[in-house]
Amino acid sequence: MQRILLTIKLIWQGWTNVILDLISDIKYKDIFSDRYEICKSCEHNKLGICEKCGCVLKAKTKSEDSECPVGKWKTVKETLEL
Repeated sequence: MQRILLTIKLIWQGWTNVILDLISDIKYKDIFSDRYEICKSCEHNKLGICEKCGCVLKAKTKSEDSECPVGKWKTVKETLEL
């Protein structure tokens, strides 16, 4: 049950940032853009959906607490700590 709630939180966070990106400048725009570029050329990208986790990449890459299921990018917090 806790995993389902976390998944819902991450999906909500990503889609909220998609909307914010359309109407304003969001805080981690450069990180989100870098993530999306990685995903666009990934072998697991099938028409904008990750075949590993099933997420829509446009939203997943804008979720601060999400990370790539195959380790190509980390959460925003972990990225900033590098």
